Amino acid sequence: MNTVLFGIKGCGKSILGKQVAVKLKRAFIDTDYLIEEIYQTHRKKRLGCREIYEEVGEIGFRTLEYEVIQSLQDVQHSVIAVGGGAMLSYDNVDALRKSSLLFYLFCEREVLKRRLFSQDVLPYFIDLKDPDASFDRTYDERDESYRKLDAHILNVTQMEDEAVVDQICKYARNNEK
Repeated sequence: MNTVLFGIKGCGKSILGKQVAVKLKRAFIDTDYLIEEIYQTHRKKRLGCREIYEEVGEIGFRTLEYEVIQSLQDVQHSVIAVGGGAMLSYDNVDALRKSSLLFYLFCEREVLKRRLFSQDVLPYFIDLKDPDASFDRTYDERDESYRKLDAHILNVTQMEDEAVVDQICKYARNNEK
């Protein structure tokens, strides 16, 4: 059984996922990294997810994302951090749900906005012409969709990383018994 962490960018999927993987003694997989690797293999150049999205568009990016998630079908006993947009696709959710516990790492809007807007490079879903409105629109759409996925919801807004990691590990261990 895998442990899948998802949520809106900035909620801590990768940082927390690495800590969960260490504590559970499992491999850690970040789908954003795998998308970048596949892109580099196909196009012979290294780009981050935002640049890939800008170059290939949403459909091209979602195709890469789907390819990555399908490539994980035989993976077991891993902690997987999944890009927020991946969980908007029924096919991706269905593929992950077959062999994974799903955890939605919820974080309050203003906390995420502060985190994301303080970064040098904004995520691809932020329209640089109207960052506030595009963030709010994406936040609302994704939060609504994520809540419908029958996943464990952890409000990580005020939680210390260690407490989040402990809760995820507890769920994961209990589900394996």
